[in-house]
Amino acid sequence: MKTNTFPLKEHLKSKRVIEKLYAEGASVTSYPLRAVFLEQEEQEPTAAILISVAKRRFRHAVDRNLVKRRIREAYRTSKHPFVEALQAKDKKMAVAILYIDTRHNSTEFIKRKMEKLLAGIITKSGAQ
Repeated sequence: MKTNTFPLKEHLKSKRVIEKLYAEGASVTSYPLRAVFLEQEEQEPTAAILISVAKRRFRHAVDRNLVKRRIREAYRTSKHPFVEALQAKDKKMAVAILYIDTRHNSTEFIKRKMEKLLAGIITKSGAQ
């Protein structure tokens, strides 16, 4: 049985990996979400995720945290096809998910866009 969790081991925290991700990674956009991704070899989880909402877009921390919660929920509930596609090709990936809109969107809207974004990552990385 698949569990819809987003444990700490799947959170991308390594400063070295994050710097390499932004320097060398490819990107996919499904507005209002943008993903920067990079294949990794030495990584423990199949997909390590970083979620970022810019202070420039939302000045108040409450608003940034709301958007991050919605993005985490969308990823948590739609990650299984993404992770399974990576495991089928024996790939490990670091992904940064950025919110690029300046207004709030509903959880359902973000979930639809997240599914499209994850499918775009699979297509662009060749993990089909």
